[in-house]
Amino acid sequence: MIFHGNKESRKTNRNAFLKKLSVPLVLILILVFVFLSYLLESRLFLIGKAVYPAYTFTEKAVNGLKKDTAAIRDTIVYCDYYTWLGPQNWGRGHSDMPLLGFYDSLDEKVIKEHIKWANEYGIDVLKIEYIPQFDKTITSGILNHDLGDTRLCLMYDSRLRFESVGYSKPPYDFNDESIKKTFLDDLNHIADTYFASSNYFKINGRPVLWIYVTRDFTGNYKSVIGQARQNLKNKGFDVYLVGDQVFYNYKLCAISAFDAVSCYSAYGGRPQNTADFGQRLKFLYMVWKTAAQLAGKDFIPSGIPAYDDRCLENERESLPVLSGTAQDFNFQLQILSNLLDPVNIDPELNQVSIATFNEHQEGTSIEPSEDWGFSRIEQIPLVFGKN
Repeated sequence: MIFHGNKESRKTNRNAFLKKLSVPLVLILILVFVFLSYLLESRLFLIGKAVYPAYTFTEKAVNGLKKDTAAIRDTIVYCDYYTWLGPQNWGRGHSDMPLLGFYDSLDEKVIKEHIKWANEYGIDVLKIEYIPQFDKTITSGILNHDLGDTRLCLMYDSRLRFESVGYSKPPYDFNDESIKKTFLDDLNHIADTYFASSNYFKINGRPVLWIYVTRDFTGNYKSVIGQARQNLKNKGFDVYLVGDQVFYNYKLCAISAFDAVSCYSAYGGRPQNTADFGQRLKFLYMVWKTAAQLAGKDFIPSGIPAYDDRCLENERESLPVLSGTAQDFNFQLQILSNLLDPVNIDPELNQVSIATFNEHQEGTSIEPSEDWGFSRIEQIPLVFGKN
């Protein structure tokens, strides 16, 4: 009987031990599976390639069954635009030669040519990099021109702005009173200076403002953004905020702070061809679009024609060059066109962003150049139309 009792006791103890072990073992196996899946996708893009056709087919089928789905009348095409080009900036280096030469951003002939191209090639909104130091180059330049069918909005460059007040690198902690005050004061200034302009882009009367690298925000940033919204409402502006949140770290919890999420560029060093890069975007954008829709927010996919910042190697470490033909860029844009998301406040619109119109130091420009002629900018109306 004593022996039998010991045997039963050992069996009970062993079962209890295995039960305790099973929970962490299952968790470890899940983590290993997630890690291997992420590694597989980040290197070979197999998951995105496999899921993307079914995803787009299912989405179109579901939308086709919805009786209340509005027909899309226009795809809003944003394109990042820079107003600070001049002798000093060209002197830092350049990756290509624009057809207009080494121009000054305040040159009226240059501004008029840029506006003409934007209208001709279906760029609806020139998204202007903004910090208060750029006020003069914007208000004395393109803001005061006849833009035709094109409009302007600002992209608040939080990284450059916070660097200018003493924060050399992210993350940016919004529990820090200096960060908080800088952000709130700047958004108040933006509203006072720009939102009332007839040239400023609005969706259903709501001025659109992009905020760069929100994925680097920490601390009580959601509350501060809420306070900023209320400050602007008190001025009569119900701002439509787009957070530059989309990236491979999948910080999905921040979506609720914004009206839409997107990214300036998801290029992070590989692959080095724009067509292959389009394949990599499939999984990333499917996840973010799904998460945004579940949160009741908008998703804006973004594309990039190339990347080459080797001319700045004396200032910083450069990334591997992203190259590709005009056809490769078109292929990437075709992928984005299947990931467009109707705007919640105006379901007849959807949105896409292109980096960039004229960033010639990082080689991302679609502006006509001696290197590629009009072959990059021509891809936009081919995929998204001219209206």
